[in-house]
Amino acid sequence: MPGTLSRYILREIGAPFLLSLAILTSTALLTKSIRLIELLVTQGVGGRFIFLFLLSVLPSFLIYTLPISFLIGVLAAFTRLSSDSEITAMKASGLGLFTLARPVLYFAIPVYAATLAVTLYLFPWGNLNLKNLVFEASKEKFISGLEEKTFYDKFKGVVLYVDKINLKTGEMEGIFISEAGDKKELNVFFADRGVFSPATERFTVYLKLYNGAIHRKTEANGTYHIADFASYTLELGLTGQPTSGENRHNRELYVGELKKKITLVESQGKDTSPYVIDLHKRFALPASVFVFGLIGIPLGIQRIRAARFTGFSLSIGVVLVYYILSTAFEAIGENGSISPVLAVWASDIFFLAGGLFIFTRAAADRTANPFDGMLRGKGKRQ
Repeated sequence: MPGTLSRYILREIGAPFLLSLAILTSTALLTKSIRLIELLVTQGVGGRFIFLFLLSVLPSFLIYTLPISFLIGVLAAFTRLSSDSEITAMKASGLGLFTLARPVLYFAIPVYAATLAVTLYLFPWGNLNLKNLVFEASKEKFISGLEEKTFYDKFKGVVLYVDKINLKTGEMEGIFISEAGDKKELNVFFADRGVFSPATERFTVYLKLYNGAIHRKTEANGTYHIADFASYTLELGLTGQPTSGENRHNRELYVGELKKKITLVESQGKDTSPYVIDLHKRFALPASVFVFGLIGIPLGIQRIRAARFTGFSLSIGVVLVYYILSTAFEAIGENGSISPVLAVWASDIFFLAGGLFIFTRAAADRTANPFDGMLRGKGKRQ
């Protein structure tokens, strides 16, 4: 009986979970359509780019849609079972709420594992890969879009002018480059020919020059040098070039890198709260799956009539309260009013306490509202 019951409840949860996951994730992906249209128009990206773009943004939505879909699945399942009086029949057969909660736990474990894998690995990968994709598309569009007799300032600290361009080979003639170097140096390059060469490292543009000269002026002492060259490779960086290493955004860092960043920032005597919050969010968000499951069971079996979409409606309310609290606590944690660790986990702790309270009341066949009995008694006296 327990095995059959567990499979039955798992099926009841599974269908609305998968449907909600598909709808919520697809809707979230549609919000990126404007950005995709912009890239299609300005950069001329193709189908491969669109696929990789959507694949990269997907993890940033899954960390939210997985727990939310699980909550909707639990609420929808238990609301349906309750409205059809199946919960009453199960209780009459001697099955308590703790027994009915077992299949919910079975379902919660893989959802938690999937959400954890997304937050720990796919989320930072997606954010970094998205930035890389956009940069590479911009770089390719820029190189292929160079025009003759035009000054370009899309490179960092560099102005490029090309007299002629062979559209078939990509070879350029009559090249002039002005570069503001380090230590207040100004470098001017003249070359007969040049061509962009494949980069050995990501985010780098190499321009190989042939038969030219470098004019270098140092402002500090006013010296002026001229050096001829047969070939010279100039490394260029496009404006908007993605950063790497220590300068990467927290969302682009893996857990190990975040820990190193915290240690580095702490050694510099700076505030580590934003980094600590980001680190613990990687674990707190997946943990919300268990909290949502605990809350979803008692809320789902409440006697709420004439509500075909009760499960979805309740889910929206629970999720809104949860994420509003999370945002508020994180803001408090960032300004130092409370520990950043406590700030991240506060919502889970708050909902865990609330979930245990209403679950134990439901297990004792009492309503989730502790004031319900008082209100009924008052109504009878009147």
